[in-house]
Amino acid sequence: MKKIFLPFFFFFFGFLILTAQVKSEYFDGPYIFHQNDSLRIQWIESGVGHDTLLAKSEAGIFDRVGLPKIDLSDLDFDKNRQASFDKVEKIVAISDAHGQYDLMIDLLKTHQVIDEENNWSFGKGHLVITGDNLDRGDKVLEILWFLFFLEKEAAKAGGKVHVLLGNHEVMVLQGDIRYLNRKYLYTSGVLKNRYHLMFGVGSVLGDWIANHKVMTSINRSLFLHGGISEEILQLDYSLEKMNEAFTRHLIRYEDKAVLEDPVLKALYRSNGPLWYRGYFQKEVIDTASVDKILTKLNQDRIIVGHTSFDSIRSFFGGKILGIDCGIKRGKTGQVLLYQHNSFFVGDLKGAKRPIVFNPSNRSAKSSFYDYLFKLEGLPEITITTNVKQLIRKSHKEAYQEASLQVVEPSSGVVKKMTGRIRARGNTRKKVCNIPPVKFDFSKKTLDSLGLLKIDKLKFVFPCQENDRSQELLYKEFFLYELYKFIDSNSIKVKLVDATFLEGEEKKLKFDGFLIEDEEEYARRKKAVVIENSKINPSRLHRTSFLKMLFFQYMIANTDWTVANRHNLELVKLPDIDKVVALPYDFDYSGFVGQKYAVPHESLPIDDVNERYFFNYKIREHEFYEMVRFYESIEEGVYRICDEATYMKPKTIKENKAFFRNFFQLLKRPESLKRDIMKR
Repeated sequence: MKKIFLPFFFFFFGFLILTAQVKSEYFDGPYIFHQNDSLRIQWIESGVGHDTLLAKSEAGIFDRVGLPKIDLSDLDFDKNRQASFDKVEKIVAISDAHGQYDLMIDLLKTHQVIDEENNWSFGKGHLVITGDNLDRGDKVLEILWFLFFLEKEAAKAGGKVHVLLGNHEVMVLQGDIRYLNRKYLYTSGVLKNRYHLMFGVGSVLGDWIANHKVMTSINRSLFLHGGISEEILQLDYSLEKMNEAFTRHLIRYEDKAVLEDPVLKALYRSNGPLWYRGYFQKEVIDTASVDKILTKLNQDRIIVGHTSFDSIRSFFGGKILGIDCGIKRGKTGQVLLYQHNSFFVGDLKGAKRPIVFNPSNRSAKSSFYDYLFKLEGLPEITITTNVKQLIRKSHKEAYQEASLQVVEPSSGVVKKMTGRIRARGNTRKKVCNIPPVKFDFSKKTLDSLGLLKIDKLKFVFPCQENDRSQELLYKEFFLYELYKFIDSNSIKVKLVDATFLEGEEKKLKFDGFLIEDEEEYARRKKAVVIENSKINPSRLHRTSFLKMLFFQYMIANTDWTVANRHNLELVKLPDIDKVVALPYDFDYSGFVGQKYAVPHESLPIDDVNERYFFNYKIREHEFYEMVRFYESIEEGVYRICDEATYMKPKTIKENKAFFRNFFQLLKRPESLKRDIMKR
């Protein structure tokens, strides 16, 4: 977020250097400013600077050879903050023009967005400019004035021009002119003003740029310059709120005010929507993370510029489109086209190439897990079996006949399946009246329903049939939901309203949760589950391992180990180069607080509520990296606590107090580091 405010003598020095090179065909401007009832107009014509004041009542047409033609009586602009549009039949998007006006015009003419006179000819279609019109090239003002008036023409025809902010727009308005074309140094010298002040408050183009949105959604496709990162997703901001944050606080801002506000700092820095490049870095993001972002934002895909490629490209099966195709180099370029419900890449010759969005996945079978996870609310699960026998013989893990019925919460549709059931789990099948269970379907039945032959469902239920056990079950479920916030590759769970029947007689009723099994996880994530009984922690993906390590410490859980894969699923994901460790079974954690939970006899603690950091070697810089990460999500953790309204208010309050104690430890990092490192 570096600013460069160069002193005036630098501009004057640049002016002296460039003067000898300036020829009579040098033109720039106009730069127009509101001054009460007058307009101040500055421009350079044939290498000579001009500065005049004109009463608004006398404003007509500014028309100078070699400069944009401006209607001085029509300098207002639309300040509509609408961020989402649907049922748009035609879209053209272009990105990162960087002063290459002629190339932009050629592309828009070729694809019938404008006519031969550069007038709007796209009817009710939408044109999206995903930022970075400024810097690098030498026809920046031509682009800005062209889009300024094209925006008005499109609106009159029922269409829309979306000129979105790029990082270079914000940089120039803030005074960071590292990438400014040398032509504009001459302009600054001739007009005796720092260049960023040519776009200061009161300037027509500066105020217009400052009003631009950061993002817009059209037909569930989100357009913006850089992208939405998982860090920004955690802010839980709507599109409108993110746009408003930039308009109100992040353009022409004070450094100190931004740096002191963690939200504003996050929005502006490298993971913010103007700078993010993570979609194109395998070690940063994977398909599940992209899906999480799209689901949260209610979008089908994200379309961005900022990161240059040799052509428009599709990533993650068409969920991400990168449309910065190097127009800034001034040689060739492409536009993204949407028409007839399909996307195309359009080139300078008018050719169109369709973009295929991973069609093979559209007809793929789904699993019974898919069906259950997609249901809104709590599905009603009824298991009919010999309940007494299931409980009495739980320690043997022997299967017995059972049927399962699902009632969909919203529609009331009923699905019935037959199969068999058995108890599962280590301690719980011995000490709990109601153990966790595994339901085994007939593969033949699944196939007849058009479902994948993933035939095992795993359920966890309260240890006893009482309010206290139910609340502890909710707390364990909550930890899976919390870990999903920390690592998007986590194991999925879903609350269910469960009833056990024996014949026609109801025996048990409570809420439980469905937990994804290994085969389903591998299918959903296209992952390989590592079956080795032992694995060296050095083979694990470092960042995810460290997050998991600190998470276990945060929830006071010592019932896990890497060496024998105890309560850890080890998986190799396609987009991550090393094995990822995913935690499960949190009933022994101090956070949950089960009565049967006791620390292992080998540990130097007497109670599971006591946090203990396992002796896995971590480096000092890794320790501080994790401290910063967990500090950054503190408010998000409390928010997730508040959203867990399936628990009692008293429980939610206790949960927040438990985590607050952990975050207090992070505020004394040196003390915490000594405690951890000494082991």
